[in-house]
Amino acid sequence: MPLETLLPMFALLGLATLLQTLSGFGFGLMVVSSFTLFGILPLTATTFMVSFLSLFNSVSLVARNTEQINKRAFTIILLSGIPFMGIGYALLEYLSVGMATWLNLLLGVAILSCCGLLLVKRKRGQPSGSAFGFTVAGGLGGMLGGLFSTFGPPVVFQCYRQAWPINEIRITLLAVFSVTSLLRLAIIPFGTLPSSDVFLSALLAIPVILIFTRIGRMLAARVPAASVRLLALTMLALSGVTLIIKNISV
Repeated sequence: MPLETLLPMFALLGLATLLQTLSGFGFGLMVVSSFTLFGILPLTATTFMVSFLSLFNSVSLVARNTEQINKRAFTIILLSGIPFMGIGYALLEYLSVGMATWLNLLLGVAILSCCGLLLVKRKRGQPSGSAFGFTVAGGLGGMLGGLFSTFGPPVVFQCYRQAWPINEIRITLLAVFSVTSLLRLAIIPFGTLPSSDVFLSALLAIPVILIFTRIGRMLAARVPAASVRLLALTMLALSGVTLIIKNISV
């Protein structure tokens, strides 16, 4: 892969990693939207890279804190989300062949919808006795995860409504994202396989992810979380609007 492609790719991956480390969300959405907007990689290759690289942000932390996973929510989210992930992935494969404009429009709408969901004021409630909320969140997250490798927003919204300790919320979410990333990688052989250049670029990007994760942790105590959250949402919303305008005018 030429250097003029690798450099902006690594820069965007570093920015997405930094913003997620500081804000707690958005790595997949940021990478998918920016790569698509600037034409860095095809969407199928981008979603592979997101699934592969997001593991380096989560697996090690989850492995050290398995006792803090809310097993009930974790199980419901995965059982409801996995079938829809398959549907979303099949839809991605279908739309990516000759229907790129519609796929990019769908991505823009999904980004704006996720931004709206993440802007909703989250109120902690009592622990839910019903599995319905987690089932809906898992299904919506699975569809987004299959399409764009971004399982997060519906599940983040649902988990933060619960009266759990913050570490339980965080580790449960990371556990869900770890498993869904692995599952999405597992279904890739049934669709468009990444090229050797894309796979090599993903391997080369691992140090970038680790370095910017470290930088983000160092900055976390100095940068107001609310400001970073607003910046991340603003960047996502602008990319979503730009994608929609760009593809409507085609």
